[in-house]
Amino acid sequence: MKNNKVYAGYIFCLLLFFFLFPTVVLGDDFIGHREEDTVMVYDEQGNYVFATAMGVSSGDRYINEDNIEFEVKSINGKRAIAQNKGKVDLFQGLNRTELTPLAAQGKKLIGIYFTHNDESYRPGPESIEGQGEIHDIGYQLKNALEKMGIQVIIKDNLHLPHDGAAYERSRASATDLIKNRPDAIFDLHRDAIPQAHEYLAKINGQLISQVRLVVGRQNPNLSVNDNFAKQLKAVCDEKYPGLIKGIFYGSGNYNQQLSTHSLLLEFGTHVTTEAQAASSATMIADSINSLLYGDNISNQEGRNIESKNAYKTIAWIVTILFVGILAFLFINEGSWQGVVNRIKSFLGREIIDRGEK
Repeated sequence: MKNNKVYAGYIFCLLLFFFLFPTVVLGDDFIGHREEDTVMVYDEQGNYVFATAMGVSSGDRYINEDNIEFEVKSINGKRAIAQNKGKVDLFQGLNRTELTPLAAQGKKLIGIYFTHNDESYRPGPESIEGQGEIHDIGYQLKNALEKMGIQVIIKDNLHLPHDGAAYERSRASATDLIKNRPDAIFDLHRDAIPQAHEYLAKINGQLISQVRLVVGRQNPNLSVNDNFAKQLKAVCDEKYPGLIKGIFYGSGNYNQQLSTHSLLLEFGTHVTTEAQAASSATMIADSINSLLYGDNISNQEGRNIESKNAYKTIAWIVTILFVGILAFLFINEGSWQGVVNRIKSFLGREIIDRGEK
């Protein structure tokens, strides 16, 4: 019986750890955002869907430029097969009047950081030791946002080397940004697939590199960040059709468990140019401003859907903790009556202690 109690304690602690502190499923040996990491994804009929250097796992999802959703079912080396799940309504569960703004009243503040500092674009080296050209894209985004009256904090901290532990090192930068209570946090990257044409689009007569939004599936903020990504794509689709390449839901957390309104943005790939990425940064800045700070409705209306999702997340956490505690007590006491007696005993002691105080 004693051994059972010990094992139950171990299991309970493990469940709490994996739920409250989700990790990157791909593991520390996976690096990402290198050309050799590219995986090609096809549907079940053999039609090409997309490619990514983020790493692909079974269960990952992708919403393409036309809002068709795919779910990865199998991976064989550098080739993956995904099931077509049909068209997604980016506004599902939302009224148009609830779309903007999402940010609370007060200061307008955005946070930006770079997990893979060395990422750059050709014709120069695709990787630069120290601050690569992705930092320049961050400052282009910052300047565009500041012209709209939005304060931007950039964390230039280096998280090198570009390895599987980079996201763990960049967690400190994300945490520092969160202390300032920004309305959104963006981790800027560029993809590393070798096909430049996949990311190129002409918008308003200008050749730009598209932006892919990335959401981590392994974090308790998935529901809120999922809606945030969809709403950002919806705004971009209306203002700059073709700017957003798609939304990738990868099997990691990408530090998005730390905050809501947290996304990873991929500006083109290493074989597109820095100038093309800079143009897309200006366009997405305009869309971010519209989504977070639009003045066509009251702020309270715009935050209704976010509040509902946040409450749902909290409710799930509380429910899982409650069930886990009950299971732990049941294993230790051996019966539901024993559980009831233990709770009564605990409550009785609390009442007595308070009475003595």
